[in-house]
Amino acid sequence: MIRHLLVPSLLALAASAMGQGAVVRWAYGPFATPGDAAFIIDRHGIFQACGPLGSRGPCIYIYDEDGTIWHAADPYGQRGSCAFTVEGDRLVRCQGSLGSKGSCALLLEGPKVFRADGPFCNKQEGAFMIDGNAVYLAEGPFASRGDAILQVDGNAPMIALLAILAGL
Repeated sequence: MIRHLLVPSLLALAASAMGQGAVVRWAYGPFATPGDAAFIIDRHGIFQACGPLGSRGPCIYIYDEDGTIWHAADPYGQRGSCAFTVEGDRLVRCQGSLGSKGSCALLLEGPKVFRADGPFCNKQEGAFMIDGNAVYLAEGPFASRGDAILQVDGNAPMIALLAILAGL
């Protein structure tokens, strides 16, 4: 009996000690059934998750408070070249160490996320739909909700979630 209470308590303590902001899990089907951990969002970094419980793996992206997302230069989270920048409701691709803007990647309209193209963010078809803590695939020009692909456990900033979605 004590062992059944002790193991979840120790897992919760370990997660809080690591300072994880959120664990992003794969999700399946129309009801967002949670699967294995995919990403860890922790202290301005997005890390690849290792194992079903989500131990922190190598760093993929680093993000700033001003809306800039950088590629990680190493697995520990050193800032590399610029990947994206957030401008209002748009996620724009960037390149180089100074973040020269390129074409638009995603356009956010409420809970719907559309693919976008070009320097003026021309709206394309629906890509994702964010509903609470679940992210669903979206289809067509009106972003009709499909099956779930991600489930967020914890507090994930929108900038981190958009960076993950741009990589999918």
